[in-house]
Amino acid sequence: MQQYRKTQKFKKGKSFVPVDQPGKNNKKFFQKVMEEYERKKTVINENKQRKEEKRKKIEEARKKYLKKKQENFKKLSQKTKWGQPVMKGRMEILLEKIQKSVANSK
Repeated sequence: MQQYRKTQKFKKGKSFVPVDQPGKNNKKFFQKVMEEYERKKTVINENKQRKEEKRKKIEEARKKYLKKKQENFKKLSQKTKWGQPVMKGRMEILLEKIQKSVANSK
């Protein structure tokens, strides 16, 4: 429709559709406009889906990170009744890091 309006501005009173076949060209024009609309609509929907998938991946990674951080904090913040840190949690964290580095090196 925008294209039609633009052509009408420059033609100064001349009809975009010829007088002898008013219906035929009008249908073709409408079909072209509808095809263009549908194509743009599909592109927009695809972009929305990609963005939604990307957002979900980021959110899952963030939740996983926060959960791991909270577990580490609980292990590191444990204290004995005299206020000394419990070394068991610290050793578990070190063991996990060593196992992870060995698995990555293979």
